[in-house]
Amino acid sequence: FINNAIFYYRMELTILLSKVFGIYYGMMGLFLLIRHKWFKSVVNAFVEAPALRFMMGIIMFFGGVFMIVSHQDWSSFSTGFISFLGWAITVKGLLYMNLSNTAFKKLSSLKANGKYGWVLGLICIALGAYLTNFGYAWF
Repeated sequence: FINNAIFYYRMELTILLSKVFGIYYGMMGLFLLIRHKWFKSVVNAFVEAPALRFMMGIIMFFGGVFMIVSHQDWSSFSTGFISFLGWAITVKGLLYMNLSNTAFKKLSSLKANGKYGWVLGLICIALGAYLTNFGYAWF
């Protein structure tokens, strides 16, 4: 009985997180494709604001740790991907808090570069479609 309850709780949490991250990635992908030049200026401004980057790192770190603590299920691709996102968000938060301005500029230049921005937008749309489909079970 207890194992079944834990399974259903984890699956409900996976479905909830899939819905939330699916919508987020889908919208961010569209945003990257439609407003690419504006996004590039936002990324460049973010590089020059270490205090903002540190605060975002703290928020991302706590959010990632909450996901790690509440969702460590690697039993299928979908649940494993949600667990991976928790770890990735935690690591990204730590990087935001600890990288120097020079190192952060090098990493963000990949994100803000024209050709990689379009690729990142398409990847985000694909991830968003996959996660949203998993969460809402459309097909």
